[in-house]
Amino acid sequence: MQRKILFTDLDGTLLNDEKQVSPALLQVLKQLQQLGHILVLSSGRPLDSIIEVKETLGLENQNLFISAYNGGLVIDCMTEKPLIEKRVSMEDVSHILEIAESSHTYCHSYTATHIVTAREGEELARYRTHIHLPYICNPDILSVLTEAPFKLLAIDLNDHAHLEVFREALYPWADGRIATLFSNPNYLELFPITSGKGFALKELCEKLDIPLANSMAAGDMDNDISMIEAAGYGIAMQNATSHIKEIADRITKKDNNHDGLLPFIQDFFMG
Repeated sequence: MQRKILFTDLDGTLLNDEKQVSPALLQVLKQLQQLGHILVLSSGRPLDSIIEVKETLGLENQNLFISAYNGGLVIDCMTEKPLIEKRVSMEDVSHILEIAESSHTYCHSYTATHIVTAREGEELARYRTHIHLPYICNPDILSVLTEAPFKLLAIDLNDHAHLEVFREALYPWADGRIATLFSNPNYLELFPITSGKGFALKELCEKLDIPLANSMAAGDMDNDISMIEAAGYGIAMQNATSHIKEIADRITKKDNNHDGLLPFIQDFFMG
């Protein structure tokens, strides 16, 4: 049997809007693993948040990998060892935070275990409704970071245009240096240009000796584009942005609340 590999986004793709997976979809994921295929939970979420999802779903560690921080960190769940690490330099973190402060944009980063924010407020509160990480509040975020982080996240809950203005303020400096992609209209992800879900997909397939033709990727937002383009078979959710639908090989008939991904997994891995 030729091994195949599934890279699936979490929010808006594998998870429904209640952040759950149906029994039918969960059974197929477990069957995929049992058959010897590889499952990769690929998300912009921090590592500990994805581990929480994995444990809540009861997924086995065998044949399971996690691609966290938009591909900045990839770990093998069996060994718990990192296979890929792509970090934002401290110099670049400093510049991004300076632009965020001058443009009055909320922007936080991460240690290995905590969110690091300059201020508490509605942005942090909303983020932590589903990302159950503890946080450190310090006006000097850089003083808290003991090593370069995998990403930063800018949030505006009320004005998407404000995030677009912040994004534009980073250019041309960010060009060829920092990727700036939306994981939803309120969240702007900032991570190394050498990182991203697509790069993680290619590198992990190479490490596992799995041809790209045997890879499937599914997503719904702009930070999933590189992954869907890189995969042998790219799937856009019915609830995906128009950009995703334009570049995907197939579009699900149903959205993330109605197991849209389920028949595609069955056909690709068990057909």
